[in-house]
Amino acid sequence: MTVQTSMIWLRVACGITIVTGLICALASYPATAGVWLWLFDLLKWPLDGDPAFFSDDTRAVNAVLGGTMVGWGVLMYLLATPQRLHALPELPRLLLIGLMAWFVVDCIGSLAAGLPGNLVLNVGFLVLFVPPLLVLHRQR
Repeated sequence: MTVQTSMIWLRVACGITIVTGLICALASYPATAGVWLWLFDLLKWPLDGDPAFFSDDTRAVNAVLGGTMVGWGVLMYLLATPQRLHALPELPRLLLIGLMAWFVVDCIGSLAAGLPGNLVLNVGFLVLFVPPLLVLHRQR
């Protein structure tokens, strides 16, 4: 994979993270919570309509989590430029470290919360980010 392809892949991964964060944030309002409710139902398997709604506390957490994901995606998108990678060659390694820190904490928390299906989603995000970051890291 070329550096240019890795940069495009990484920026698409950031876009997916931003969109996921927006969907999560929209779940802070009951009328726009449908997609996030379905995802939680899927993660809790089997698909049975549970949860049917989010509590007020969960809606607040959705707003915070959504904002965090959007911010994370935007930050990585802005960092993923050839100029920044040239100026800061250790950037891919730093992003990988941050990604792994998120992965470990999120997976442990998901297991503790009884949501093991979220580990599958987390692995999906790893697949989005790790390959282009490894290529960029090796190129530096």
